[in-house]
Formats: sequence, structure tokens, C-alpha cells
Amino acid sequence: MTKRSFAALGLLLAFMLIFHACKDPEITAATPAAVTALNCSSAAFSAAATSGTSYTATASVPYTGGNGVIYTAGSAVASSGVTGLTATLSAGTLKNGSGSAEFVITGTPASAGTANFSIDLGGQTCTLALPVTASKASIATLTGTVTPATGTNGVAYSGIATLTYTGGNGGTYDVSTASSTGVEGLTATLVAGTLANGSGSLAYTIAGTPTSAGTAVFNLSLGGQTCTVSIVISASGAASSAKDTVVITYSGTSATVSNAFQNDGVSVAVSGADVTVTSTNTTKEIVYLLSGTATKGGFKIYSEYKFNITMKGVSLTNSTGPAINIQSGKKATIHVLGTNTLVDGATYATSKEDQKGTFFSEGQLSFMGSGTLNVTGLNKHAIVADDYIYVSQANIIVKSAAKDGIHANDYFQMDNGTVTVTSSGDGIVAEEGYVALNGGTITVNSADDGITAPYDGTDATITPYVLIKGGKITVTTTGDKGNAIKSESYTSISTGDVITLTVSGKGSKGIKTGGDFTLTAGTVKITTSGAAFYDTADSDIAAPAGINCDKNLAIKGGNLTISSTGSGAKGISADGTSTVSGGTTNISATGAKFTYNSTTTSDAKGFKSDGAFIMNNGELNIAATDDGLKSETSITVNDGTINVTKSYEAMESISIKIAGGIINLTATNDGLNTSYGTVSGGTESNDNSQLTVSGGIVIVTGSDAIDSNGNFTISGGTVISNGNEDVDVNGNFLVNGGILIGAEPSNNMSKAMGTASAQVGMFIKSSTSVATTSVIHIEDASGKDLLTFKPKTASGYFHYSNPSLAKGAQYKIYFGGSYTGGSFVGNSSGWGLYTGGTYSATGATLKSSPTTSTTSTVNTITF
Repeated sequence: MTKRSFAALGLLLAFMLIFHACKDPEITAATPAAVTALNCSSAAFSAAATSGTSYTATASVPYTGGNGVIYTAGSAVASSGVTGLTATLSAGTLKNGSGSAEFVITGTPASAGTANFSIDLGGQTCTLALPVTASKASIATLTGTVTPATGTNGVAYSGIATLTYTGGNGGTYDVSTASSTGVEGLTATLVAGTLANGSGSLAYTIAGTPTSAGTAVFNLSLGGQTCTVSIVISASGAASSAKDTVVITYSGTSATVSNAFQNDGVSVAVSGADVTVTSTNTTKEIVYLLSGTATKGGFKIYSEYKFNITMKGVSLTNSTGPAINIQSGKKATIHVLGTNTLVDGATYATSKEDQKGTFFSEGQLSFMGSGTLNVTGLNKHAIVADDYIYVSQANIIVKSAAKDGIHANDYFQMDNGTVTVTSSGDGIVAEEGYVALNGGTITVNSADDGITAPYDGTDATITPYVLIKGGKITVTTTGDKGNAIKSESYTSISTGDVITLTVSGKGSKGIKTGGDFTLTAGTVKITTSGAAFYDTADSDIAAPAGINCDKNLAIKGGNLTISSTGSGAKGISADGTSTVSGGTTNISATGAKFTYNSTTTSDAKGFKSDGAFIMNNGELNIAATDDGLKSETSITVNDGTINVTKSYEAMESISIKIAGGIINLTATNDGLNTSYGTVSGGTESNDNSQLTVSGGIVIVTGSDAIDSNGNFTISGGTVISNGNEDVDVNGNFLVNGGILIGAEPSNNMSKAMGTASAQVGMFIKSSTSVATTSVIHIEDASGKDLLTFKPKTASGYFHYSNPSLAKGAQYKIYFGGSYTGGSFVGNSSGWGLYTGGTYSATGATLKSSPTTSTTSTVNTITF
């Protein structure tokens, strides 16, 4: 072969090698997983979901156009609509064509409705909708133990978690399952059953094989309550701990590391007592075990996958930055064991990275465990996450914070455990999300807002609400315009626990909500002692209030007590419609009037609603320096009890309609007043405001007991009034039904009922008065008792009408006598209309024996 032939052959071989190298799959880009369609509407769920009940299930989501490529597990996707759940894509291999992908859904649905998950696979997205049915089960408390309390890594475990409860309602419950967190591989299952009425117990079966050493934690929820139980999983051998955990031990100004994953994508750098972890491992939820004490050091981590930090008696003080600094957007599960302490520095070293507090995370923080975590924030916040913060267990104590105690960018949720916060800023904040409290104990002492969801931006996907379904909550705020609980959207309370809110700053509120406020259950105690002040920034008065609601307010149950003592302070102030349909509400607003200038003032009012006020049931008790109950729109009472024991004007609106209930009103000026606006010095013109009584019992006393600047119509019920004027009406005064007895001193301005009244009535004018120790009594010709009335003040003029009065009939009117047995109608105290007893004319004076007109319904009787 010639040299030229060898050269040609060499060129050919080189070309072939280059060609095959270009085709080598090891040096070409990996083909990504791809599907042409993802069909959430045809998804199948392995189990049904129930509100307030632990849930673990698999959603099988069909797809088409798969390209046969392997795909990795996805990140957890939080639910919207019904919150409290996450969906996570399980790793797998796409089929060539059609198939289905598995998403594991875990958590506890916060309510009934639809839990929506925005999922993606192979370049396609869709919304997975999980129906959540309303729970029929309800309990008051839930505690639990697990047997056996220990297990071994890699060894099959079988045990029982026994949960005892109180306050069971006898309702049925569905199957409930929960997966272990921390140490994975275990599942707790409760079969369907029926609660006892009262106390009882539940048995969850726990089975599986622990995947690592550490603590397996179960958050078990049922009937609106959550209980956390845990199992300590020991290593199967000395090498097992090193295999499954990165162990970091601090000692003064140094730290030692045992890295089980040094060959699996985890590197650990140590400089003195500063430990920095960089993890590229995306297959396992690695545990980082921290213990010991560092006087000048901290823990920092970069991770591409979710991970666990077990704090087991660790104490970290970092004078130049955060004590724990998580520079990862992935979920961090924090297991708190023993007593742990974190302290940062008052000033931080300059960094391009976020470092917003003592315990900082770019991603989600989930706290659990049986231990205590003490945090001191000298620079800014104490605990802060640029995602959500979730507490299912543990005792977290923020000893102090230069700004916020706990600051979440998304939401803050707590199901159990104890959180205690002392801060110079806000206590607990969800900056661009919501606050959901389902259980545990929260104590906040803050200068600014105590618990707040303050987002007021333009992102319509963010709903900054505060939802309280459980937990003992105590909040104290001291700063000006500080709010114990604040939301820019709605606030809803439906708890069996006690909420105590105390605010003392000027212009401060117990509860401030930019949306609706709803109280369904619970005991809520609010105390405000701050005064109103003129806020020059707003050019307006900032008045304190127990509850300040920018939209609609609804009290459906529970026990609400508000005490406001500062000048110009309100009990409840609502901009929208206010509805009371249950529970007991007690309001005291006893502060003085606040005056900035002659035209800018704030009075201490009990309950003020700019929209309509509607009372359907429940009990409302008010004592106020100024108005007791006032609506700028209308007041409607269908049922329930209203007691205004102190006021300047007890009940006031443009339109008042009383169809039922029992109403007792006491005022120094007008007791029951309808008006479009008071004219200085008074007015006798009809402004067409409306006061109507068609049912119920109304008992009123005041300078003008009943004062309508428009029209007053009685068609049913019972009206009892006593004042300097018992009834003062500028428009039409009609009695078409019901019972009316009104009393006032002689020679006053009251007028008789309108001649168009359909029911017979008497306007009695006496030159002598009935003393407060005496009675006026009226009976018919046969001696049948029609009226026995004891006045509150000495009275000589009376309005009286009763369905039993007839035209052309004779009656007897007595002053004096006695009444034995019986009681006052409507539970009035010391005066009013007697019922249920016996009248005796002994010692009485027969003042008149009138015969009513045969043609007119109005009879003026003078003696």
C-alpha cells in the first residue's frame, strides 16, 4: 500500500470517529420529558377528602403524547381554594403515547369546597381539583400517645396511636390517613366510624418501614382539632447514623462534621464555627443534625432539594449575620428537640444575599418536635421566610425582635404547639398571604400589630385574611395605631378557645379588618385603653375601636366582650352591613369625647354601622358615653335581646324596624330615635324617617324616650316608654295594633296618637302625677285588668293602646293600689308593665270612668 493510500485511509478513519462521537448519547443533550396534553378533569383520587381531617392519597392524572422519557419527582404544590394540602409529583417514566402520572396529596383540608392544585408535567399544565366534603364530626380537644414509641431504621414498624378526645358531637367520620414527616416511610390510618357524644378515643394503625434515623412525626387531624404524635427511630447500627444524617456538632468557636453524603452531592465547608452546606442531591430529604454551642458561628445551607434540620440542644450566636441562614427555596422541615437558642448580631456583614433575621429562609419553613426554640433578633426579624411558615408542634419563643417576631412572605399557619413572641415591630406577619390558626397557644407582646396579614397591593391572587379555627391566643400591643389582629381582607373566628386582645396605643384597634369580619364561635375578650388622636398624615382622627371592619360584620355565635375606655373610642365600627344572629356580645365604650377642633370630634360609641344593622338572634349588651347602637342606614330587629344600659342616644338610625325580640334602652337624651340628621336646636318638621314596631317588646327611657323626626307606626308587639317626653313624633303617629304604654310628667309637649290609627287608644292627661312608688291601673266595666303600670319617673301624661280596648265602652282608671306576684314585661328593672300577678284597688283612687268614642279611635281623657 502506498503512502498516499495510508493517508487516505487515515482521513477516512478520522472522519468516522468524529461522526460517531457526535452521535454518542453521553455527549448530546438529554431529551426532556414531554407530553402533548395533561388531563386534570379525568384525574382519579385514591381516597375522598373531608374538611379538618388528615389526608394522604394519590391522584392519577392522565396524559397523552408521552415521549417515553424518565422524569424526576416534583416540588410540593400548595392548594388554593381549600387550603392546607400539597400535591407532589412522584418520579416515573412516561409511556410512549398515553398514560398517567401519580401525584401524592397530603395535609389537612382547612374547609369544605374544592382544593385546587396548579400542576405541571412534560411542559403541560392544568388545575387538579380535589372535592372536599364537609366534616360531620366535631370535637373540642384532642390528645394522643403512640405505642411503641420507638422504631429502628430499615426495620418494619407496626404500632397504634391512641387519641383521646372531649366534646364529641356524635357525628360520623370517614377514613383518615397521614404520612410521617421527618423520617418517612410510615403511614397512620384511621378507619371510618362514629364519635361518641362527649369523650372517647380513636385508634390509628401505624405501619411501614422507616427510611432513616430520626423522628417520625404525624399530624393527625379530625373534627376540627389536630394532635401531633412522634416515634423516635434509632439507627440500625453505628454506621447507619453516618449513612443517613449529616451530623454537625458545635463547640465554642469551632465545629465538627460527619457527612454521610459527601459522595452524593453534599459538601460542607467549615470556617471556625461557621458551617456552610452546599447540596445538589435531588433524591433524598437529607437530615442535618445540629447540636452543641457556638459562641461565634452559624449554619448556612444551599440545597436543590427539600431537607430537614434537627435541632437537638444547639445554641448558635452569630454576631455578623443570621444564626441559621437558608439560601434555598426548597422546603425546610425543622425538628426541635431539647432546648435550642439562636441569637444574631445587631449589625450584619455586607452581603448580596437576603439575610433578614436570626432564623432566615428563602423557602418554606415547617416547625415540629417536642422541644423549645429560643430566638433573639437583634438586627431585624427573629424568624423569617420568603415563603410560608408552618408550625405543627414545638415550643417557639421569640425573646425579642428589633422588628417582627415571625415574618412570612406567603402564609403563616399553626396547628399545634406554642408560640410566644416579644417584638418591637409586629408579632406574627404574613406579608403577602394569610394567617390560619387551627390550634396551639399563641402569646404576642408587640409594639405594632400583633397578628397581621397586611398585603394591600394589586395582585388579585393574594387574599390577605386571618382565619382562626382554634388555639388559645393572647395579644398585647402598645404602639400608636397598633392592632392586635389585622387583615386587609376578611377576618373569621370560629374557635372553641379563648382569644384575649389588649391594645393601649393611641388610635389602636383590637381587630382591624379591611374586608368582612365573622365571629361564629369562641370567647373573644378585647380591651382598648388608648385615646383618639388627630393623625396629620391622614388629616383625620384615628379613633380606637374594639373591632373596626371596613366591610360587612357578622356575629353568628360565641361570646364577645369589648371594653374601650379611651377618649373617642368605639366598641364596634363597621362600614358595611352588620348582622347579629347569635352569641352574646357585651360592649362598653365609656371614654370621653375627643375634640381636635370645633368641627372635628370623635365620640365614644358602642356599636356603629355605616350600613344596615340587622338583629336576628343572640344577645347584645351595650354601655356607651355617646350612642349605644347607631346605623347610618337602617336598624332591623327580628329577634334576640338588646340591652343598652347607658348612652346619650340608645338606638338611632334613619329607619328602625322592630319585628321581634326584647329591647331595653336607657339614654340621657333620645332612647329610640329616627332622624335624617339633627338640626341644632331641634326641628318640628317631618323628615320622613321611619320607626315601625310590628312585634317584640320595646322598653325605652330617656329625655325623649321615643323620638321620631319622621313617622312612628305600631302594628304589633309591646312598646313601653317613659321619659321627659314618652313619644315625640314630627310626622304621623299611628297605633294599628300591639300594646303601647307611655308615660311622662304633666304639662309636657307630647301629642295624642294620629286620628288615622286603626286601634282604639287613650291619651290620658292628669294634673296630678303617679309617683314612682305607685301605679296606674285600667280595667274594663266588668273588672277585667287591662293595664297595671309602674312609671320610672313621676308621670301624669300617658299614651295607652291595647287590642282589648273597644269603641263605645266604659273603663276605670285608678292611680295607686298594689300589685302582688308577677313580674315586669321584658325583664325591665324596677319599673314597667306588670304581668302575671294580681291588682288590688285597696288604697287606690278612681281618677276617671271614661267611655270611649263610638266613632274615633283616639280618646283624650283629662282629669
